[in-house]
Amino acid sequence: MDGEIIDNQDDLRRGVDDDDGDDGDDDDHGSDDGIDETSPPDDLDVEALEKSLTPLNLTSTDTLHRMSRAESAEIFSKKYAQRSQVKEEMLMDEKTKRIQKEKRRQANIVKWQSKTTKSPFKVNLVADNERLDEENRVRLMEESRRLRDLERKTKQVKNDIILKALQETSDLEALRREKRVIMEEEKRLKALLDLEKTNSHRKMDMLAAQNAEKRRKQEKIEYRMKVRKDQLQERDERYKSLLKDKLAL
Repeated sequence: MDGEIIDNQDDLRRGVDDDDGDDGDDDDHGSDDGIDETSPPDDLDVEALEKSLTPLNLTSTDTLHRMSRAESAEIFSKKYAQRSQVKEEMLMDEKTKRIQKEKRRQANIVKWQSKTTKSPFKVNLVADNERLDEENRVRLMEESRRLRDLERKTKQVKNDIILKALQETSDLEALRREKRVIMEEEKRLKALLDLEKTNSHRKMDMLAAQNAEKRRKQEKIEYRMKVRKDQLQERDERYKSLLKDKLAL
């Protein structure tokens, strides 16, 4: 568009120059026809020569220049207005294309985001692995703590059982000592009976007393042993139940 304006301006300038050249040629011809430096002709038209040299021709040339400048300015103005309009249209067209392109890009982004909502590549694998490692570490720590607690409880139960077994052993030893005392007493009574065997009058009384005392002591021993046995059996059952409950934890 600028090139067209420049071409039009050059054409106008060439036209003005051509007009000036034609005027110059006419002047040259007039000078050749009417003036001779050696011998001027007799029929020289001085008035026509003066008229040709008046400022009228200069005024017409200036007017032509001004007209050409005005036409050039008008052409420039029209071309500039056309150029501005075309430029504005091009800018609007480019802006519209950019807006449409951005809309298409946003639509594609929304479409692919909806398509890739459940994609595994959107997951932060490093963070997921760190989370799994942390969960495994916490789970292992919890399991190790539970194992330590279970071992501690198992040791405590074993210690309780051993202590109770030792206590029961001491009770059995006491029963054995008591039984030995009873047996020694029976031996002593038997020896006394042997010594008193010669006394027949007191023999029946002694035997009756001995038998009664023996039965009494035997019944007493049996009763105590039965009670103790029941207590031990009940304690064993209770210990076994407690042990099962603790080990079940």
